[in-house]
Amino acid sequence: MNEFPPNINPRLATLSAFIVGFILIDDFTGDEQRAIGNWAITVGQTLLMNATYQLLIENRIEGNDININSRQAKCGGSPYPHGGKKEQYDQFFNNLNLHELMQDEDLELIKKVLKKMQEAIEKLNEKI
Repeated sequence: MNEFPPNINPRLATLSAFIVGFILIDDFTGDEQRAIGNWAITVGQTLLMNATYQLLIENRIEGNDININSRQAKCGGSPYPHGGKKEQYDQFFNNLNLHELMQDEDLELIKKVLKKMQEAIEKLNEKI
């Protein structure tokens, strides 16, 4: 099983992040620090967004997704979407083909963005 990030004390993990951030302060200007910080935040937000949707889909597949605020639940029915019928989710997600959803233009756009990011990183490396 994948053990990254490792199972360590949460305070130690927080302290290590603080130390890395503190070390990065020394050699960068305020604008550079802000750019690096915004980049790190974007990475974090991307991970959170992906994890959120992954958990949402997993909970729907497993039938663990509940909504106690739904009209159905408030009227004495099941808080599970579709009355808690897991089969409806299984049918949807088993038929979902992400390769069909991704267009060639999307892939080309991603490649262009990655190339520009790589060029920007190389420019930053030249300054160091």
